[in-house]
Amino acid sequence: MIARFVQLPLRNSDGLEFREWSAWVGFASGLRRSVPGFGGFLQFFSATFHGDIERVDLEINSLYSGS
Repeated sequence: MIARFVQLPLRNSDGLEFREWSAWVGFASGLRRSVPGFGGFLQFFSATFHGDIERVDLEINSLYSGS
């Protein structure tokens, strides 16, 4: 699988809070869904996964320095 990378602004919102930061994003053919990884996304959050209700709760951590 070949991936191409580009630096993009990422935005995350729950409708009340809004976060934005710059990250390197990889695009690969053959993937049916986007998959946020650790570098550039999950590294800035503490995540709690609720598999039974298919929900992820994210809280900003000390590494986040975006707006």
